[in-house]
Amino acid sequence: MDDIIAKGTLRCGVMLDFPPLGYRDASGNPQGFDVETCKDIGKALGTKVEIVETPAPQRVPALVSGTVDIVVAGTTPTLERAKTVTFTNPYNVGKLMVATTANKAITSFDQIKGKSVAMVRSSLPEAAYLAACKNWKEGCKNISLANNAEQITALKQGRADAMIETSSFISAFKSSPQGKDLNICCEVPGFTDWTAIAVPKGEYDLRDWLNLFIFWQVDSGRYDQLYRQFYGTAAPSLQPVK
Repeated sequence: MDDIIAKGTLRCGVMLDFPPLGYRDASGNPQGFDVETCKDIGKALGTKVEIVETPAPQRVPALVSGTVDIVVAGTTPTLERAKTVTFTNPYNVGKLMVATTANKAITSFDQIKGKSVAMVRSSLPEAAYLAACKNWKEGCKNISLANNAEQITALKQGRADAMIETSSFISAFKSSPQGKDLNICCEVPGFTDWTAIAVPKGEYDLRDWLNLFIFWQVDSGRYDQLYRQFYGTAAPSLQPVK
């Protein structure tokens, strides 16, 4: 953390193809919940912020290679990923949803058995699907793609029968002109999409500071303010519900 403060710039990895977490506006400027969170972190640190576009499969590699200082990019803190990077407490939460095109008669999660499903490679939705389909007699029929743009294209072109993504992404895309033909089917049962900030392995001072930052984002109302701005609804609790 001292090195970041000394150099005066925080390099923050964000997915910019994943609204409302990260996207580019009409002028090409980064916008979104994660972008504003990065700016708030920089303000609290007293540094400038450099938003580094970091596609989903590159989130962990970008930290390992030193391309970014932190990753604020809807990253699920799985035990497997935690072997390679260090995670904060959750700063955001959502659900996983199944979506299809309007002409696909899929109305429940069980009905995607035997269907081709578009996924972003190395993402939580892909991991959730693979965990479920390995027990199906129909087996897994995932189509692993590099990013959400390819995922949506596969669905629209009919190469995939369905897609699985976070509720935030699917809701945001559904409300856009490009998403008018998207049909939101159902939740993926048994999965809550906790997301955390990732830092290089063993950077515990930075992790502890960011945990305090997250606490004050919630306590000050800033978390709820940003959530309402980008999601259009009140922020959910960051505490697990038993």
